[in-house]
Amino acid sequence: MNAGRWRPATAWAVAAALLSAGAPVAAQGTREAEQMLADASLLLRNGDEAAALSKIERAAELAPTWPPPHASLGLLYQHQSQREAAIEEYARFQLLGLLDGGAEDCRLTREIAEAEALLVYLSNHERMKRGLPPLRPHVKLSAVARGHSREMCEKRYFGHGSPDPKRRSPADRFEIVFGYRPRCIAENVARRAWRPIWAFNLANVRESHEDLMTSTGHREAILWERPDHIGVGIAVDENGDYWVTENFALLGR
Repeated sequence: MNAGRWRPATAWAVAAALLSAGAPVAAQGTREAEQMLADASLLLRNGDEAAALSKIERAAELAPTWPPPHASLGLLYQHQSQREAAIEEYARFQLLGLLDGGAEDCRLTREIAEAEALLVYLSNHERMKRGLPPLRPHVKLSAVARGHSREMCEKRYFGHGSPDPKRRSPADRFEIVFGYRPRCIAENVARRAWRPIWAFNLANVRESHEDLMTSTGHREAILWERPDHIGVGIAVDENGDYWVTENFALLGR
């Protein structure tokens, strides 16, 4: 797609994302950045993409550890077909969520953030080329996904149903994090193990996405029209085996 006036569905999705990435407003400089995102949202609705982009980039500079500007930039860059820039911003968004959740700031954590970002990008690419609005990355929804991937990794199982009765279903896991039941939620899971070869890398994660798209149920989850947010979480064990969870949800009570 070329830069310019947005299709209504895409413009609304990105404009709404500017203030709905699920991150609290607390960091230094965030109040001014929040106002800039609000201004950018109005500019997008009026079709002024260039001015909106300038506002969002400034918001990211003012509050670099606040996730929403990075989600918004990822969506804008993806709309402009700037693949590398979009994935970079999605990766910054995912990394901030990982670090806030207690992950060590190390090479593996950053590689996980990049792989999660790739899956966000690929899911939105599948939707946008079919005329569907992109899904907005969400901090809490990614936490839901990471929690399930981490549990599968630690308890050595693979599937949607947790052995913990309190975490049995995707809706259960959503409720633990959000405090209410989702209006709708879908979940994809994927796994790859190539022991003794280290399986976790971007090429294999891309293949995991392609495998999901060849499965009717998983493809329908990615292309489901009802959700408006996406959360992606990856867990990697000491052997390089990895588990992926993707959650697609319609937020709000």
